[in-house]
Amino acid sequence: QINSNASLTVSLAQTPYCKKHKYDPQNPLCAHIIFCGSIVKVNDSEAGLAKKALFSRHPEMESWPKDHNWFFAKFNITNIWVLDYFGGLKIVTPEEYYNVKP
Repeated sequence: QINSNASLTVSLAQTPYCKKHKYDPQNPLCAHIIFCGSIVKVNDSEAGLAKKALFSRHPEMESWPKDHNWFFAKFNITNIWVLDYFGGLKIVTPEEYYNVKP
């Protein structure tokens, strides 16, 4: 409630990739991406989708105590940084990130 800023770092060290290539997790070749933004409570029109997404992956959470005042939120990404080689970060805009076709 006071500060909704958040960041999330995801690294290839979480996969077999870096170990397979004998990269130290701190080596830039063991790439990681950093998402920065804010946590925002979802509105009523988004709540149904949020519940479905969460409970389909974690069904036990649906029975967690209601008196803990859980709420559904989303991560509003404002900055994305990729560290995948020597020489510094690469900046990716949220628009570029969301427009990539797999």
